[in-house]
Amino acid sequence: MLGIWEDMAAQPILIALVFGAIVWLSSRILPLLGKILAIAVGIWVILCCAPIVGAAPMTFAPLASFDIFGVTLKVQFTIATLSSLVAIGVASFIILIAAYSFGHPERDRREGKFYAYLLWSLAGACMVVWASNFFVLLIGWEIITIMLLLMLNIARKNNSVEHPQTRRKTGFTRALIVMVLADACLLLAIILMFALSTRPGQPLHNLALACPGRHLPVDQFGWTGYTVYALLLVAALARLGAVPLHLWIPAAAGAPAPVLACLPGMLNKLVGIYLVARVTLDVFAPDTTIQIIMMVVGALTIITAGFKALAQHNLKRLLIFDDITQVGYIVLGIGTGTALGVIGGLFHTANSVIYGMMLFFMSGIVTRASGSDDIENMGGLARRLPITFACGIIAAAAISGIPPFNGFVSKWLIYQATLGMRSGMGVAMLVVAVFGSALTLASFVKVIYSAFLSRPPVDVPKSAMEVKENFWTVMPMIVLAACCVMFGLYPQSFIDSVILPAVADVNMDASGALVYADRAMTTATGGLWNPSVAMGLILIGIAGGLILSWILARGKVRIVRPFLSGEMGTDPDGANDDRFRIRGTGFYETLRRLPIIRMFMKQ
Repeated sequence: MLGIWEDMAAQPILIALVFGAIVWLSSRILPLLGKILAIAVGIWVILCCAPIVGAAPMTFAPLASFDIFGVTLKVQFTIATLSSLVAIGVASFIILIAAYSFGHPERDRREGKFYAYLLWSLAGACMVVWASNFFVLLIGWEIITIMLLLMLNIARKNNSVEHPQTRRKTGFTRALIVMVLADACLLLAIILMFALSTRPGQPLHNLALACPGRHLPVDQFGWTGYTVYALLLVAALARLGAVPLHLWIPAAAGAPAPVLACLPGMLNKLVGIYLVARVTLDVFAPDTTIQIIMMVVGALTIITAGFKALAQHNLKRLLIFDDITQVGYIVLGIGTGTALGVIGGLFHTANSVIYGMMLFFMSGIVTRASGSDDIENMGGLARRLPITFACGIIAAAAISGIPPFNGFVSKWLIYQATLGMRSGMGVAMLVVAVFGSALTLASFVKVIYSAFLSRPPVDVPKSAMEVKENFWTVMPMIVLAACCVMFGLYPQSFIDSVILPAVADVNMDASGALVYADRAMTTATGGLWNPSVAMGLILIGIAGGLILSWILARGKVRIVRPFLSGEMGTDPDGANDDRFRIRGTGFYETLRRLPIIRMFMKQ
């Protein structure tokens, strides 16, 4: 048996667990130590994982072994490209979350424990993605579940890090119910695996997670196989927040921005999609029925969450619902069962985490600067928070699928995958996916106008007016915004070096799915996308708009007092009278009256 220090997978897990314990013990007297150690451990995990990305899968000797009723359970790890990339992603985003937290003053002694929970979550995530069998995966999965609940419990006790004077719900009870359901499904699936007829060297034998090139047709095991697959899928989708298992996530809107950025914005999405990808592509070989079910779940998630986002007046709830729509695109892409769809789904996972975290970081700054998380009470922040405004514009464009940002490229790949199905089902999924992007764009028109471009309310708290941008709060957003631009303009570099090796790990032949020529991407379905040409045309359009605005601004404009329902403002622009302030919350209220749509837009 290998010593634990000779196991490349066990080392980061042990380090994260040990330093998490140190942070937890010192949280009362040295809360700053938690932030420093979270960054240091995150960097250390990245340095450990980076050299093995792209290498052949490595399985280490068991650290421990147990024989229970004739079943051998091993504590064993396997490192592959996809698993290492997820570990690197989790570590990178934890570094950004810890850095962002430097810009927030300490409010409560319990906040120091948040960084211990971050490190323990990193350990749990590494256990999940490096697990050689479902026994180890279950242990890591439970660690993440406990950390999620502990983070929400901190938020519940603090009421809110940003506004401790205001009591807010953090969704702890709903999260507890859904997480218990998800974990019960995962445990039941593992128990049922013992009833499957497997042989040594096959997946699921002694709970083996996967064996390269030997994934099993799900219909081989009859209804037991379908039941196991369904339970695993429910566990993953509950963690992701896919419809109808999403209700616990909007309920957590009262939690602080760092908690929302971590859970569910980053950790649950990466770990949940990892389980979906491994089970769907590496353990079982799903049939047409399962693919249709996954695509329907993805489409339902896109439409339901998109309309819900339009109806929100609370900024964080709106962002949460828009983040849930991105889960729908990922599930839809993987559900197509095509190499192009899987590439698009995995690429969209990375992209959605990037701009999703940036939006939650933005919400924390905007909420503090306006004194409220209700967008009706926001306004005029573009001049006070210029960097936050610019990053918010980039993130809003990326999540809405506007070129040339990263969100468009991954969505475009998913569109092409649905077209490649060459069926009515594929066309229907394409329509839903494109319409979902329109809903997301509409919701962010409301957010950007309300928070940054509208006139600020008269009664903004004085303490909120004093909130300014600082290095620690804007630096993580700038890094993420740069990733949105870089992955949008140069997607082939990320796809070739990251996504394609990960797809190869899960027994998917992606040869010919994407072809690059002169920086243009061509898909097997005949799609063509050239980021350079698109960027040039966009810049020409922006320059033309600026020139036109300059010409029109030179003309004479007559300013009169506002007039509304028989009343006139006391000053020319109505700046001192909120009755004449145009609020973004009323942009889409008419949709609530439509018979079918109002069902989706219930608060």
